[in-house]
Amino acid sequence: MIQLKHYSAISNDLQKSNPEKFELLEEELNIIIHKLKFIAIENRPMVEIIDLSTPANDPTYIEELSEIAGAQNNPLVKEAENIEILIFINDNPAFLGKLPELLNNQYSDYKAVKNNNVFIIQKADFAKNKENYLVDTEIFAEIIQSKYFVYGHEGQYWVKFDL
Repeated sequence: MIQLKHYSAISNDLQKSNPEKFELLEEELNIIIHKLKFIAIENRPMVEIIDLSTPANDPTYIEELSEIAGAQNNPLVKEAENIEILIFINDNPAFLGKLPELLNNQYSDYKAVKNNNVFIIQKADFAKNKENYLVDTEIFAEIIQSKYFVYGHEGQYWVKFDL
């Protein structure tokens, strides 16, 4: 089971300050978790997240969001040939022009690149504002488990990069 350290802290604060928002957060996250509970961990996609935002996000926060959203984060099998989904976090529009060269130079051996599973999260404050915990989890869920989740964030907060 996933350790939800960040969620626990956020939910404890919300229970005191905004019980309605806490209930919504809890309900929506439970829906995501419930939908994915029948997918064994080893059957979930191996995801690598490259955080190019400034300042960089807390990696444990990113990992928690992505695991709730259905990613497999096993550091023992993080070789390029096992990475099924590659996600870049960068809200600079100029990044799209630099990405082909970056992929060619550093990620061409990744399974995700070979299978055209490269995504860019362009949301300006992605994973930087604890109040957006739910929206940020939804963004990851749409990318990582697209068969199960559609929240309408594609095109607004993230895009698939076609090679």
